[in-house]
Amino acid sequence: MLLKVLIVDDDSIARTNIKTMLDWGKNGFEICGEAANGSSAVQCIDNDPPHIVITDMSMPVMDGVALIEYLEKNHPEIKAIALSGYDDFAYVRQSMKKGAVDYILKHTLDAGVLLSALKAAEGLILRNQQENARKSMLQEQLTESREVVKQNFIRQLVQGAVNEKSEIEQKITSLSLDMDTRNLALVVAEIDDFHFIQEKFSVKETNKLISSIMDISTEVLKDSGKAIISHLEGGKFVIIFSFGNMRSDLFIYNLIVTAVDRIKISIKRYLNITACFSLSKIFNDISEISACYKEAELALQDRFFSGKDKIIKEPSQVHIQNEYFNLDINDEKNIITALKAIDLRKLNECVDMIFTKIIDRKASYKSIQMICAELINIINRVARESGIDVKMVYSDNEIPYEAMKKFETIAEVKQWILDVYEKLIRYIELSKINPDYTEPTKKAIAFIQKNYAKNISLNETAEFIGVNSSYLSRVFKEDCGKGFVEYLNMVRVEHAKRLIEKGRIKLKDVVREVGFNSYTYFFKVFKDSLNMTPLEYEESCMNKHK
Repeated sequence: MLLKVLIVDDDSIARTNIKTMLDWGKNGFEICGEAANGSSAVQCIDNDPPHIVITDMSMPVMDGVALIEYLEKNHPEIKAIALSGYDDFAYVRQSMKKGAVDYILKHTLDAGVLLSALKAAEGLILRNQQENARKSMLQEQLTESREVVKQNFIRQLVQGAVNEKSEIEQKITSLSLDMDTRNLALVVAEIDDFHFIQEKFSVKETNKLISSIMDISTEVLKDSGKAIISHLEGGKFVIIFSFGNMRSDLFIYNLIVTAVDRIKISIKRYLNITACFSLSKIFNDISEISACYKEAELALQDRFFSGKDKIIKEPSQVHIQNEYFNLDINDEKNIITALKAIDLRKLNECVDMIFTKIIDRKASYKSIQMICAELINIINRVARESGIDVKMVYSDNEIPYEAMKKFETIAEVKQWILDVYEKLIRYIELSKINPDYTEPTKKAIAFIQKNYAKNISLNETAEFIGVNSSYLSRVFKEDCGKGFVEYLNMVRVEHAKRLIEKGRIKLKDVVREVGFNSYTYFFKVFKDSLNMTPLEYEESCMNKHK
């Protein structure tokens, strides 16, 4: 970076002489302006501060001594080089006393003398910048360290690690926390889908998101009296409100709800994320804070049934049953019957009935895990019996029993189960061969299922089966209601859909994977089949899983 230099002299010839004395850019400097007196120089300096000022000492309106004094008071970071046409000790003494880097007599001024003075100023500027940077870093580290201590204290406070009232009060005072020790309430907040955020973003990006939530919340809480927020762990936060002598519980409650609602709306608008918030009761003594935190944290579990992006104002009054119950034998039979009959409507009804029972009974999480495991076992068993590769039914590298644990609400678990069942039923439909079909058609369909990804044709299929291609074309159309090529394209499009849904490979690679030779032809067949382009289908899949 070139250092900016301002030249101040009432003699225009002297200014020109200085400007032409050096190759400024080559030596690391640039002239940013010039002025005829100190007063004009002050205007230049205030509008666009230079790094160095070269100033004559004897000037009208405002002389060099006054200008250097102005710099010392208002811009101490700017270095001054004093010039004079005669050896005047008073000027030397005053200019050096006010902080001038050097004092040069004009009759001794040449390129070497000027450059030496400029380099001396440059050295001081660089040392000052380094010192300021060091001080700034130390201050930042001190601030961060103090903030870490505050956050650790709040974490220990709500988790019960610090519970002696005198110790709590002493810590609050020593850390300068804006917090009373009576008439309090707290809110436990948790970011929705935080584990997906951690999978999608780096640690640095995730920490930045958490900092942004803290900043937004802190800004909102400025209007809510004494309130502090702390990030505990894993996308979970606690907000502690203290109200001192305020006695109206209704007013306190409304104040908290208003603040939480503003935070909820703000993080959704600015960060595109949602969170659930659980409000504690109002408690009078800070020694109760750990117990109230645990109650609010427990109430937050209600979001498994109530859903995300919610403010839970009080725990559900419905008793959560702890007894174990599993999938009814009739439910299992109905699901298998619907799968084998390729009846998606009936299948949806069966799954819906199961999850309605779970929700109505507020089943324990262990019971839900067991029921879902049984539903997954049905999928795996029916897939094997139908000759379908089980891996095709699940998302890429997905372990079904682990995938279910990632979801935070019962609605998400249900939707995931339904999606997997829908994929299975499509594959069953794709691989199912009607027993009433003629033998050549059955063999042709089996050949297509096995070789759809290859460049197969009607003639090749007929030759493999051992029949005339014209005959195969006719009976195939009579049996399936579709021509050979139309049926082959249908199979290819279905497999293309599965690959697109997985998001495993690019569209251009999907074309080759399912047997199409031309992207243009694939595009046309796909659009004719689904009334949307492959790109539109890919986008819909991405939006569905956001």
